[in-house]
This record gives sequence, C-alpha cells and structure tokens, in this order.
Amino acid sequence: MSTGRYRIQSVAEMTGVSAATLRAWERRYGLPAPRRSSSAYRLYSDRDVRADPPRP
Repeated sequence: MSTGRYRIQSVAEMTGVSAATLRAWERRYGLPAPRRSSSAYRLYSDRDVRADPPRP
C-alpha cells in the first residue's frame, strides 16, 4: 500500500480539484481514502493523486 505524502492543499493544487471537493468525495463515495497522520491530517499517496475522480 502507498504511504501518504501529500496534504490536502497540495493535492488540490496538483489536481485542480478544491480541498472542499476532495473532502466531499471522501465523505460521499469513500474515494479517495487517504491515510491520516498522528495529527489527523489527510495524507494522500501518489496513487490517490493519480486516481480517477468518483462518478456519482
């Protein structure tokens, strides 16, 4: 399994998808499913960043 490397704002900047949208996708569809740091920050892997967006 890929380890988390990127926090949500970095992923938002890399993908052009807002942090709010990433959080909504996680809540609604379970995707992406980032790991959490000991401080509860979402940590996205390279695989999470490359994944296709969820389709409702």
